[in-house]
Amino acid sequence: MHGVENAVCLELGIAKLWHRSALHSLCLPAKIDVAAIVFAVIKNNWLAADAEDNRDCSQQNWRWTTQTRVSPKNKSPEVLLERAIASACASTNRTDWANQIPVASGLIKDAADGRRAIDLARCRGLEHYELIELKIASDTPLYAAIELLGYASLWLLSRATPPAHEPMLLKAKHIDLRVLAPPAYYAPFELAGLERCIDGGVRAIGQRRGVQMTFKFDLLPPALLQSPLPDDSSLLDAMTRIMPLHHDGQ
Repeated sequence: MHGVENAVCLELGIAKLWHRSALHSLCLPAKIDVAAIVFAVIKNNWLAADAEDNRDCSQQNWRWTTQTRVSPKNKSPEVLLERAIASACASTNRTDWANQIPVASGLIKDAADGRRAIDLARCRGLEHYELIELKIASDTPLYAAIELLGYASLWLLSRATPPAHEPMLLKAKHIDLRVLAPPAYYAPFELAGLERCIDGGVRAIGQRRGVQMTFKFDLLPPALLQSPLPDDSSLLDAMTRIMPLHHDGQ
């Protein structure tokens, strides 16, 4: 992800992706394609580091498993909810959800980005997956969206030259990118224009590479913001009733 934030901020005329003030005043000229900007930086990094040659250095990239362990010291609401979803899947023998999916382990030697991972993913059907960036009280919707675009770019590059263990996630032909957060996380911002810009960009990138891709901001169900959380079955049921922040035409 090196250079992604600088490139996006330069094009958008803002200082930092996580500055809330930047998102309040964000202006998106028609010529700006945020998805293409992120993909170009990631691709340059990939080529410069010979990441394709390192694709078999780790068997963990794009794995489909649930990671349930959480440190007692970890109080992050995003982490606690993500692990609760994973634990609910493990206890009910559900395999349609996965979490903490590594995307860059071993690709670039000595790079801190090797620890990057997708928060949550869901199998929606044959060769159809949803990649989710979970946010409750950290960063901004713009920051979360750029993170997802980085992962999507890595997915496209990895899909073109997959590792030998051939993860099923890289065989997908339809990927939905979703930021998932409470209403309050989005409330201060006007995000419809940003959502349309990113969705249009990822659709175009995907189409050029023979896959279907979409992007949306989604609303975290209120039941999952309560303490204690619902029982396992109710928790997973709530995750099937996620609603979009913007409906079509808005």
